[in-house]
Amino acid sequence: MNDWLLIIDGGATKTACAVVHAETGDIKYTKTAGGSNYQAIGVDSATEILQALLTFVHAFLQGQTNSEIAVATFAMAGIDSSKDHAVVKAMVREAITTSQLSIETLIIENDAEATLLGVTAGQTGALLIAGTGAIAYAFDGRRIERAGGWGHRAGDEGSGYWLGQEVVRAIFRMEDGRGEPTILKNEVYNFLRVQDVTELAAWLFRPAYTNAQLAKMGAFLADAVAKKDSCAIQISTRAAHELVLLACAVLKKISYQGEAINLYCNGGAIKHNPLILKIFSQDMTTMYPQIQISLCQHQPIHYIIERTKRAYDNR
Repeated sequence: MNDWLLIIDGGATKTACAVVHAETGDIKYTKTAGGSNYQAIGVDSATEILQALLTFVHAFLQGQTNSEIAVATFAMAGIDSSKDHAVVKAMVREAITTSQLSIETLIIENDAEATLLGVTAGQTGALLIAGTGAIAYAFDGRRIERAGGWGHRAGDEGSGYWLGQEVVRAIFRMEDGRGEPTILKNEVYNFLRVQDVTELAAWLFRPAYTNAQLAKMGAFLADAVAKKDSCAIQISTRAAHELVLLACAVLKKISYQGEAINLYCNGGAIKHNPLILKIFSQDMTTMYPQIQISLCQHQPIHYIIERTKRAYDNR
């Protein structure tokens, strides 16, 4: 009889789903949908997205000899407190009930925490994620500690959202005569198909605006840095320093003393901007020579599958 693993990676911009053969680790079914962070889109919308995905999963399993799910991991963005966990737990259980799935062991946790447990294979290590938001987790073999990830209103410095915000702010300063010229203006205007700063402002305050859309503006930094744009270099440098502060903060929480440790980095803000990665790596290894910094080579769901597989093996 086949045992199945179900993995839901509910991020801010995308929700990925995978059904995995528990013994072999082979992915047998995948599906994606929009972001399911309830803090960003609301409980009802997030629940609907989960229900739709699980309905597809149910249909897939109905065609198999066994439709039982041994372990399901819902790795969800937006779980920042016990209250958040309760909200997401209610959402998940409603979606499971509606889809009529049968799940033996259910795991519900923050998406970055689940990724950490997967990428470190349960060993001491740390994970820095600079995607739409910025968060860091560290695991000392016994407990998990966290720093950052408090959302764009509280900070998220060094994140994709923060980068996009800084890019747009630089354009407004430039257009006002308060800041230096930057080629970022043309890149952003062309991408958004706007003609001037008033249209840019209108874009920011339109009803359909999302943080993820603003985060896309940070993607223009790497090319501008390569072209020696001073403004882009300054923004990227500040981002790197903010991420260093974030990484150091979470390492201190596990009482890191400078021993050998792996620090994994993920998220477009750091993976796709060579200057941010370079400065971050140099600063971290200068302070802590035993740190080994690595970029995550796979999508987060790959590591969440590993985390789920280990939970299955350890039942």
